[in-house]
Amino acid sequence: MNEQELKEVVAEVSAKHEADIIVYTGVIARSGYDEVSRVCREQKTHDKALLVLSTVGGDPHAGYRIARALTHHYGGYTILVPGLCKSAGTLICMGAKELVMADQSELGPLDVQVRKSDELFDMGSGLDTVQALNYVQVQAMNAFREYMVELKVDGGISTRMAAEIASKFAAGLFGPVYGQIDPVRIAELQRAIEIAYAYGERLSASSKNLKQHALERLVAEYPSHSFVIDRKEAREIFFHVRQPEGAELKLAVGLPSGLRSPSGLPTICNLSHWMKGAPDEPSIDAENAGGTTQCVGAGESSVCEIGQDSH
Repeated sequence: MNEQELKEVVAEVSAKHEADIIVYTGVIARSGYDEVSRVCREQKTHDKALLVLSTVGGDPHAGYRIARALTHHYGGYTILVPGLCKSAGTLICMGAKELVMADQSELGPLDVQVRKSDELFDMGSGLDTVQALNYVQVQAMNAFREYMVELKVDGGISTRMAAEIASKFAAGLFGPVYGQIDPVRIAELQRAIEIAYAYGERLSASSKNLKQHALERLVAEYPSHSFVIDRKEAREIFFHVRQPEGAELKLAVGLPSGLRSPSGLPTICNLSHWMKGAPDEPSIDAENAGGTTQCVGAGESSVCEIGQDSH
C-alpha cells in the first residue's frame, strides 16, 4: 500500500469511527507509554480513538498506564488487532470497548513475564513455574494412590498401613523435586499474577467488555504464554468482538512494514494526525527519502516508514 492509498484508508476508517487512528507496534514498555501520552496530549484530532495494536507483550504496568491514558484522553477506545497481541497487549484489550480482530489476529493469556533468576536479560513466563508445580502435584498424588491401592489389594495389608507406606514412597520420590522449589520465587510469581489480575479488574470495570469469569480464565486457565486465542475464542471472553470490514481490513493487512513489528522496540504513530500533514510532522521527500515519511518513535525505538516503497 503506497502513501496515498494509506491516507485514503486512514481517512475512511477515521470517518467511520469518528476517531484518531493510533498505531502501537512493538513491546509494551514505559517508553511506549510515555510516547502514547504525548501523542494523546499533543496530537488529538477526535474525541474517540481506534488503537491498532501489534505486540508480543511486555511490562504490565506500562500496559495498564497505556490503557488508562487512552481512556483519560478519549473517554474510551476500540482496538484493531492485525496480528499478534499477547500478554500485556491482552491487558490493554481488556480496557477497550470493542475488539476488531482480523483472521490472523490472536490474543494470548494474561501472563506476566518475569526475569529468570539465573539470567541477566532473559524473561520467562509466570505460567511456567505454576504449570510445573501443578504437574508435580498431580504426579505425586497419582503415585500415592497407585502405591496405596497396590499395597492394599496385592499386599493384603490394612488401609492405614498401606497409606503410611505409600506416603513414604511418594515423599521419597518427589521430595527432592520439592526441595528445589524456592518459596521466595513462588511468592514473586504469585505477586506478578495478582498484579495482572488487579489491573484486569480495573480496566474491565471501565470497559464493561469482559464476560463473567473471563479474567480468571485469562490469568490461570491457559497452559502456556504462547497459547493462541483467536477471534472465535475471544468471543467467549469479550462481549464485543467482530471482524474488520472494508477499509478496516485494508488497514489491518496493509500497514507498512515499520508498523508491523510486534517484537521490536515500541513505535507509536497517530495516523490521523500524520494524514493531515501537521507542521510538526516530518514531510515527505520522495526524491531523498524514497517516498517515505517517518513517524515519531518512543524513546529508543525503531523508526517506522510510511511511503511508496512500503508494503
